[in-house]
Amino acid sequence: MTENKASQERTPQERLQEEQEHKEHVHHTKINAAAISDHLLGNMHTLHVKLHQYHWYVNGANFFTLHEKFEELYNQNEEWFDKLAERLITSGHKPASTTAEFEKYSMLSEDAINKYAKAEDMVENIIEDFRSTRELTIRAIRLVQDEGDDALEDTLIAFKNDLDKNIWMLQAFIGKEALEDDDAFDEDED
Repeated sequence: MTENKASQERTPQERLQEEQEHKEHVHHTKINAAAISDHLLGNMHTLHVKLHQYHWYVNGANFFTLHEKFEELYNQNEEWFDKLAERLITSGHKPASTTAEFEKYSMLSEDAINKYAKAEDMVENIIEDFRSTRELTIRAIRLVQDEGDDALEDTLIAFKNDLDKNIWMLQAFIGKEALEDDDAFDEDED
């Protein structure tokens, strides 16, 4: 019997249970690029909420600029969210796909109080979230290179490049150099 036919004969509950057991095993033994990508999808889900919150609640002298920029960023985030999940499925993986999973895997946080943050604080918060997401992406790229999935590697590299560009632009907005205050690059200098 082929694997696909055997898969179809199991109930959805059995298939989900098998998938969850596999993910737990991978997360607790030898982490792979797909496991890191679940964290990336979780981060993107959190960014979806956070960028919308900032888009709705930003105020002050830079309202028009940031209102549009946050909208651009959440639209871009949504495109990458879909691209990464589809690439994972195309590569035979089963990425996280529920709010509960995204919350479990996200390395970022969001809070209702942040709607009252100053515009510059909102930008700095997004920069830090992008940096955290970039570090996960770099880790996934290194793993996927060892795994030999060139298409997933290309997707992750393109995503990292967009994160780098957004970090640079947001840093410029608050009057800082692209790598200023970037711990990942400060460590490389030591």
